[in-house]
Amino acid sequence: MPGNSTVSQMYPSTALQKLPIPELDDTISRFVTVARPLFSEAEFKSCLAKLNDFAANEGPVLQARLKERASSRENWLEEWWNDYAYFHNRASVCFNVNYFFGFRSTPRPLTQARLAATLIESAVRFRDDLECGRLEHDNIRGKPMCMHQYQYMFGTCRHPGASKDWTDVYSRAESSHIAVAHKGRFFVLRLPEATTAAATSNRRTTVDTIERLLQDIIDNTERLERTKSIGILTAALRDDWFAARECLLQVSSDNAATLHALESAAFLVSLDAASPATHKEFSLACHCGDGVDRYFDKNFQIIVFANGRYGFNGEHSLTDATTDMRMCNAMVRAAEDISLKHPTQAQSTAAKGFSIDELKFGYGTELVNHIHRAIEYFDATVAAHEMSTLTFDSYGKENIKKMKVSPDAFVQMAMQLAYYRKLRHVPPTYESASTKAFSRGRTETSRSVSHYSVEWCKAMVDSPETTSLQAKAELLKQAIVHQSQFTAQCAKGNGIDRHMLGLEHALLAGEAKPAIFSDPVFTGSRHWKLSTSQISDSILDAYGWGEVVDDGFGVAYRIENESLHFNVVSQRLGSARLCQYLSDALMDMRFLLSNAHKQPHEIMAEVDAVANVLTSIKLLSSSPKRPLSPQPRATDNQTSPRLPTSETPTGNDQQDHSFRSPFPTQTETAGAVVGEFERLPSNEVICALETRLSRFVKESLYWALPSTS
Repeated sequence: MPGNSTVSQMYPSTALQKLPIPELDDTISRFVTVARPLFSEAEFKSCLAKLNDFAANEGPVLQARLKERASSRENWLEEWWNDYAYFHNRASVCFNVNYFFGFRSTPRPLTQARLAATLIESAVRFRDDLECGRLEHDNIRGKPMCMHQYQYMFGTCRHPGASKDWTDVYSRAESSHIAVAHKGRFFVLRLPEATTAAATSNRRTTVDTIERLLQDIIDNTERLERTKSIGILTAALRDDWFAARECLLQVSSDNAATLHALESAAFLVSLDAASPATHKEFSLACHCGDGVDRYFDKNFQIIVFANGRYGFNGEHSLTDATTDMRMCNAMVRAAEDISLKHPTQAQSTAAKGFSIDELKFGYGTELVNHIHRAIEYFDATVAAHEMSTLTFDSYGKENIKKMKVSPDAFVQMAMQLAYYRKLRHVPPTYESASTKAFSRGRTETSRSVSHYSVEWCKAMVDSPETTSLQAKAELLKQAIVHQSQFTAQCAKGNGIDRHMLGLEHALLAGEAKPAIFSDPVFTGSRHWKLSTSQISDSILDAYGWGEVVDDGFGVAYRIENESLHFNVVSQRLGSARLCQYLSDALMDMRFLLSNAHKQPHEIMAEVDAVANVLTSIKLLSSSPKRPLSPQPRATDNQTSPRLPTSETPTGNDQQDHSFRSPFPTQTETAGAVVGEFERLPSNEVICALETRLSRFVKESLYWALPSTS
């Protein structure tokens, strides 16, 4: 698709290698390896026969066509992938396609208008740097990455079609303005000509000027009733949005010009009146909000909330989230810099050439009916979904690396175990692997399931007593290695799914479709019940998207040095419960890799020791006025660790500071734990929790303990 020619000239993708076409036999072999574990032998036997038939007959013919196509194109896959994954997709882009970021808070609070003005100035400056060739070339560890997607970053908008969508890329002259959304209304912020290098040389004056204009909107705009919201139409199913857009254009001739002004903007800024307080509220607000102050077809939307939090929503058809992160980093740095140096508006003279005007649409009965249907769909879809978040702060990337395994593959296996514990079967799993090392490369599917991952999940859940800790740990390590190697092959262009997609698309009109492409095992193996992707960047507090199949989960995750973060979305399949299983899996995996050298009876002894300590605490709490064991003898020189001063008990609680375990056989480990509790006050909560904690310790580690049968 034609993009910004200036950007394509500045950052030519032709300097990179073309995306390769894997050998047919290699792709089939890899498919067998990762698909077989998902199905029974009887189910897979039929699929294997069709695969072999395809490899002997139609496959070589289609492979030859692919190679011929690749010889005359910069990227043989690009057009097919965009059509298949995005433009033919009739699902809602809001709920099933777009991705969102939620950024960390600024060091000092900024008003909504000042923060939005800062982000606008930063994004406009980034565009100028991009189009003037001042950005350094993207690279990973010194290896150049394709920047083709950057030409779709600004002045771009997706449009709904009757059966297939398309995207317009507007010229710089057409897209020099910024769209602003507030209280259901849209505005156009116009900047002076060449508002980049020259006009933003005094950035503070530019920010102050934009801030004044935005503050005027915030102070003086009356909320538009929701039944006149044009933005919520973009969240509808694509066929419904196509019909509504056609109706919108037919209501009046002015609507066409108004819609063009909105859709041709460089980008959109939403001044959202909401003030999300919790992490879940923040994530959901960045994902969809109330659907009113959004235009989900825009290339990207900067979302600024009334309480000073801010985020980003990206349309996915021509750009990937990793591409947008570079600009997002620039915006976050700008916001944090101004919050530290200039948190309030300066009394500077307003710069000339800036203006803001409302975009007004005409309405008719049919258009209002379309809006009513879009509202019903939006509200019902939000209600049908469950978004849950998990911040796991027991350890992060640094501790995983000390276990000598890949952090990403480690987290992928945690998701496998969590899903298996919840639903007792292995899900087809999609992890996005980048192919941006190639000209116009985007992504490939790294399939996380393998024979090793399935056997490991079964050993942990179905029959833990028959597999030693060491054997479980070895299976986990093999699963991690397999996942890492598979992802590495995908990044080299040697994946499965894009190649098979290309072979299917190489069929000529009227040719019979090979049986493999409609085989239930083949199609079922890419029904992504777990759709996953990682972006790890310290500027993010939230990141996610929706599920890609109705009976699946969308799991976005971030791997930070000391913590792991997950955003889980599903259609009420138990997102919160999956988060809990994820937390349990991560704890169990660290325990497993750290204790694989131990025998089950050693683990049992440690569990019993902890249970004994908890029993001791219960006994102490039940008799708060009487010591449970003799006072230390004169020869007892041991001293107990002291709690911080702020936690030192006072008053009558002091007589309970010192006790000894009534269990003479307690291990040294248990003794150390007792010492930690010696200075705790009597507490009925401890007494109440003792039984539950003892049982929880044993149940949590059931997979590591010897069988009692």
